[in-house]
Amino acid sequence: MEPRVAPIQPDPEWIVGKYALMTVRARGRQGRTEIDPLCWRIPFQWQGYHYQDHDDQPFMLLVNSGGGFVEGDVSHFHGVLEPGTRALFTTTASSKFYKCPGGAVSREIVDLHAGEDALLEFCPDEAIPFARSRVHRINRIVLEPSSRLFATDMVSAGRVHYGAGEVFLFHHLVSEFRITVGGRLVALDRLMATERETIGALERLWQGRRHMAQAFAYAPDLPPGVEDGVHEAIAGVDGTEAGVTRIGNLVIVRILSHETWQAHEALFNTWRALRPAIAHKNARPILKC
Repeated sequence: MEPRVAPIQPDPEWIVGKYALMTVRARGRQGRTEIDPLCWRIPFQWQGYHYQDHDDQPFMLLVNSGGGFVEGDVSHFHGVLEPGTRALFTTTASSKFYKCPGGAVSREIVDLHAGEDALLEFCPDEAIPFARSRVHRINRIVLEPSSRLFATDMVSAGRVHYGAGEVFLFHHLVSEFRITVGGRLVALDRLMATERETIGALERLWQGRRHMAQAFAYAPDLPPGVEDGVHEAIAGVDGTEAGVTRIGNLVIVRILSHETWQAHEALFNTWRALRPAIAHKNARPILKC
């Protein structure tokens, strides 16, 4: 059954340049998936997609020409995959959240809906909250029981190598990742650090590491023991600590790392271990040029 999701349209009251919107729909045509841009608003830019795997699955890069979020900025990416389609979405760079001296919050919102027998892969770059930033991020993914998913999320503690470092100096960070399958909530991860006390607690929980990454994988026929292969694939990455959890046909991976590249390598190893079972093909580094 096709997802009955109305595309999000721009509000005429939005200030130009402050609310980035991209609404797309993946449709099956002539034996492959094509992505239609239903509407977009600057600073999001539509630059098409490509077929990196040389098959029927398009890869789309989200291009936000704003360069980062200043106080009160909002970006909203909304995508729907029709039944039987396959698409991968990624970003061109990290999401940078700049200082908010006036107290307003910057927001990054992602809403993705995958229809029956659709494959959704969502692999964005990390979010970096700069010193004195106020950030609210939310990722909402809606699946059918026959859908397939691989998605990642990563948050850094700040500009780790800038000057003396801007580690855990943001003022407000709320980051949520939500997955529903067949109308049932199966995963809800919520990070809330909105005061100095809770930000300090987060720093202690990360145990000296500066990056937290997660991966979520779902398939109706996820083979037994696949989570063990994921654990083996990420165990040898230097500077990381990771755990793998399986609940039914959902696998959740959590990663803490000292350096950005270490988290990226652990996420790619996770994708490499899981993609054959989810997408029935091997993982290759995503080209972003």
